[in-house]
Amino acid sequence: MYRFFLLSLFVAVQFTATLSDTPQQIVTKYKNYHTICNGLGYEEKSCANKGVVAFQAVLQNYISDLGTYKTVKFDTVKLNEGSGYDVKTGKFTAPEDGVYSFSWNVLVKSGKVFHTEIVKNGNIIAYNYADGNIAKSGSFLASSSTVNIKLKKREQVWIRAHSNLGQYIHGYAWSYFSGFKL
Repeated sequence: MYRFFLLSLFVAVQFTATLSDTPQQIVTKYKNYHTICNGLGYEEKSCANKGVVAFQAVLQNYISDLGTYKTVKFDTVKLNEGSGYDVKTGKFTAPEDGVYSFSWNVLVKSGKVFHTEIVKNGNIIAYNYADGNIAKSGSFLASSSTVNIKLKKREQVWIRAHSNLGQYIHGYAWSYFSGFKL
């Protein structure tokens, strides 16, 4: 309480800038304020990118006949703040506790299907249904999904083929997996 009183008194007396203060006087007052705060044990904290967790991974190459419940490995990382996404495994590992938002997009060509599911530690959270059989011949169909998932540090989330319905997913960055901490 005593520290707070001293700090309040200092701010009221020393750091009150007036209209007649020069820029140098304002800087000097700030430096004095800064020195007193440090002397009282307050630590400087920077906000720049602390706690930022976000990733964007895209599929550059197409995948066909992925296999039953196999992980979709989005092969090119465009953003990976917090280093949560692993391109080798296709899995996102939470670097810290929190609620995360994930989105994924699947592009299929006509006549093919690619149904996916997002899983947390192997447990299904949601599905994405991309059925190119309803698309005009020679065209493509896109399907996107978004979910919010509460994770603890080191828990994993990934996209995998639902059952054996991973026939064809188009690459060239049309299909992607992304997420960020709320």
